[in-house]
Amino acid sequence: MDRKTQALVEQYADSLSQVALEKGLVSEIQAELSSCLTIFKETDLGSYLSSLALSRDDKAKLVSYLQEEASTYVKNFLAIILYNERENLIEAIFQRVLDKLVQETRQFPLSVKTAVPLSQSQKERILALGNQKFEISAQTLVEDLDESIIGGFVLQANNKIIDTSIRSQLQQLKNNLK
Repeated sequence: MDRKTQALVEQYADSLSQVALEKGLVSEIQAELSSCLTIFKETDLGSYLSSLALSRDDKAKLVSYLQEEASTYVKNFLAIILYNERENLIEAIFQRVLDKLVQETRQFPLSVKTAVPLSQSQKERILALGNQKFEISAQTLVEDLDESIIGGFVLQANNKIIDTSIRSQLQQLKNNLK
């Protein structure tokens, strides 16, 4: 994507993310845009909207299917995109809006890597610990099993890591003995 296109995506994404934040509709807009992005991935809608072979009316018809189930704000946003003939940018804009909303609300995904499956109470405690230590507001915990860490856990969110695994402690001991 060239700089001009990136600037357009950024400008459109800023406007929709600001509306979501100002109106208190962050979770609703996130859900809508996530559903739309799923449609883009499953149907290859982005390539159709970028195609020069499709007429403007055909592209408008395709976008109208997205508008059918959309909230008023997303409908109006899509109407503006259609009016400005930026249909080919919808997927990139929606992805950027989701990224911006995650940054603004600090709802980064929290992932934990353990050697054994966690109980529900352990998941809740680790989620609370991750939210506190990383200063985020994660709602879900993505669990990954990795027997190579031997014991403990590795928490990761927003490019930060807390590693309490036995494997890393053994590695540190090995490095200290050198």
